[in-house]
Amino acid sequence: MPKFKVVTKKNFKDLINDKLKQQYERAQTLLEQYGETLSWDVANVLLHASDKGKIEEVLSELEKHWKEHLQSQGPEIRGTVPYKSGANKTKTMFLQICQNILQLPTA
Repeated sequence: MPKFKVVTKKNFKDLINDKLKQQYERAQTLLEQYGETLSWDVANVLLHASDKGKIEEVLSELEKHWKEHLQSQGPEIRGTVPYKSGANKTKTMFLQICQNILQLPTA
């Protein structure tokens, strides 16, 4: 399995607790659900969301994607499964959050 950056619970709390305030517990739940493989991506979009005042929108997208695509995948493969089209819906979702909600350049 390829190496990936992991954001631990402690790192996540240190990075984002003050930025999310009352939304922190909801975000931490998502970090745990998405798992180690996707922890870097979750923390990244939430940090950008806090800077842009878009926390609720990003949390809602992450929760929707969890319910529709990830909760049935085992933790060791979560978010890495390609679909029939060859696309990875999780990677696509993170890209769409960055482009459509956060309006970040994605070159």
